[in-house]
Amino acid sequence: MSQFQKNPFYFGNTVVFTLLVLLSLGVQATPRDEVIVKSISKEEQSAALNYWTDERIEQTLAQNKAYDFKPDRVDPAGGTEMMSTGRLFFIRNGRNSFCTANAVESATKSVIATAAHCAKVPATQAGRVKIEHLVFLAHYRKGEWAGRFPIRNVFTVVGWDAREEDGFDFAFLSAAYDNYGTKVGNLVMASPIRFFAPPLLGNFYMYGYPGAIQGGEFPYKCSTVHPIENPVLRPGPELRIGSNCRDFSGGTSGGPVMQTLPDGTYQTGNVKSYISSSGSVAFTYWETAAHGAWDRAQHDE
Repeated sequence: MSQFQKNPFYFGNTVVFTLLVLLSLGVQATPRDEVIVKSISKEEQSAALNYWTDERIEQTLAQNKAYDFKPDRVDPAGGTEMMSTGRLFFIRNGRNSFCTANAVESATKSVIATAAHCAKVPATQAGRVKIEHLVFLAHYRKGEWAGRFPIRNVFTVVGWDAREEDGFDFAFLSAAYDNYGTKVGNLVMASPIRFFAPPLLGNFYMYGYPGAIQGGEFPYKCSTVHPIENPVLRPGPELRIGSNCRDFSGGTSGGPVMQTLPDGTYQTGNVKSYISSSGSVAFTYWETAAHGAWDRAQHDE
């Protein structure tokens, strides 16, 4: 059972409803929506697990503790709130790094969602940037977690992979079993998801591990009632902007954006970036391209 209330019949028909919407609107996949898969070998998965020891995780997080501020309009998430959220650790150009990621409902119980820039180097940066050793720590809380999962495959789209367009900065990752042969969806309550949600309707809750607050040891959330669409027109899905998120930075990229709708609360996007000049957060809007990437990921065995 998910941690959010929802209409079981409605969610059970989410995919059917989405397809009907696409057909009724005459929407077809474009080259930007084409799914790109980055596969990670079993040897690389094993190397990632061996690399991310408890000591190395602690050292990586310690890099951010010098920038410890008190939250301003950002609230700590409770112990049982967003149990699906965790930390995604990786190496970027030789530097230990981390983002936020979230387990989402899927057929395999093995899919997590994050920002594309946390998991896949676009062609525009090929040869200059390298991301490797991806590991998801589910339900991370101050040095403790429910499970440690290497990543098997990364699913993005051409809009990100070939063009690095902001609206396509999302990725769905299929996680392998942890050391005990358990799937991530069997350890934490995966978040329900929704594609093509009304982009500005309802309340929005953005979750992440801001390195700027307590060294990123705990998840925090920023709430916004009236987000706006990005005033800067760009190709692809429009980014949304949520305000009053001061210091929600340094590791929150990829965090889930939960949106309250009349029939329940769903993840409808992910955190892309923090806008320091205004204390705001830019986050993605999941529609055609995101649905395609998620669907490929949820059938990845």
